[in-house]
Amino acid sequence: MKKNLFGLLSLCMGIALISSCNTESDPVIVEVPVSDGAYIVGSGNMSAGIDGSLTYYDYASSTAKQNAFASANGKSLGLTANDAMRYGNKFYIVVDNEHTVFVTDAKNLKIIKAINTAELMGEADGAHPRCITAYEGNIYVSTYGGYVAAIDTVNYNLTKKYKAGSYPEGLLVTGGVLFVANSDYGNGNASISQINLSSGNDNPIVNQNIRNPQQLAIAGQDLYFLDYGQYGPAPTYAQENAGVYCISGNSVNRVIPDATGWACAGTKIYTYNSPYGSSSTTYSVFDIANKSMSSFNPEGIDSPAAIGVDPVSGDVFIASYHLTTSDWGTYADYFSPGYVNIYDNNVNNMKNTFTCGVGPTRITFNVSSAFVEY
Repeated sequence: MKKNLFGLLSLCMGIALISSCNTESDPVIVEVPVSDGAYIVGSGNMSAGIDGSLTYYDYASSTAKQNAFASANGKSLGLTANDAMRYGNKFYIVVDNEHTVFVTDAKNLKIIKAINTAELMGEADGAHPRCITAYEGNIYVSTYGGYVAAIDTVNYNLTKKYKAGSYPEGLLVTGGVLFVANSDYGNGNASISQINLSSGNDNPIVNQNIRNPQQLAIAGQDLYFLDYGQYGPAPTYAQENAGVYCISGNSVNRVIPDATGWACAGTKIYTYNSPYGSSSTTYSVFDIANKSMSSFNPEGIDSPAAIGVDPVSGDVFIASYHLTTSDWGTYADYFSPGYVNIYDNNVNNMKNTFTCGVGPTRITFNVSSAFVEY
């Protein structure tokens, strides 16, 4: 599902063609994606000693289960949960400050294996796992040690360890190539790795428009990335040049000029822009197919923290901090539970809202396969 933004669209077109060609005497069984719910990863708050959490929103009941991981296992995720994904019949949760990837059963979130990346890769190389993707029977996990681990999903052994750039974040794999967003923690030496999975050789992309890349997506031959830009001097530390950029051939251009969060689904990229040092927030959607952009204004969002789009239904989930007021002014409350609003795919109608954990940081979906007869 993560490999190509056009994947789901192509699948749906294929189903339509099969249906039109089929006859009553010649049934065809087709595998289709289904989505049963959404997971919201809460990072917690490390400075306050607040552990990360996992909230699960169930579509069938339209209810949210708080602390779903802790309830299933009788233990907390620990400090700074950062990313998660379903792959096959397992659900994986990456917890930065615990140097751990939890492997759980996708049905009940019971722990199958706790992979300590520092032990698996070496203390320095495996420190602070950040982001996760999957490809052909392996999960791939980036670490602030500057590496990406390929871990098999049967025995959880280290298949291979790839050297990436400085402070790698988001990653994706397609066509035997591993792309890694090397953020350099915003210090000015960022890049995007292109690592050949067979040889391990990296041919990094370096460009003045690659400043602090965070997440990656691919559409056709073009690579898109969310970049946090850079931060200005004290006392404001104003965030500049954040946005969505496209790598097409040898060019790197900003296609969405203002964005600090994104979600990609089908042919659309949904973004919000809430830069550090600014009190205003804007929202936009970019259509990759015709290169057009429009704005939207979702109701009920105080301070956006994460965004996700269900790849099956197209519903848009936006997580937010609550606002709090003190003698210092009004600001996002980083120490209390947040909330999530659900909108239709046009972001015109709010369908529901629910509470999530402290510091919502990633929204991912419980997508699996079903077999339908046509």
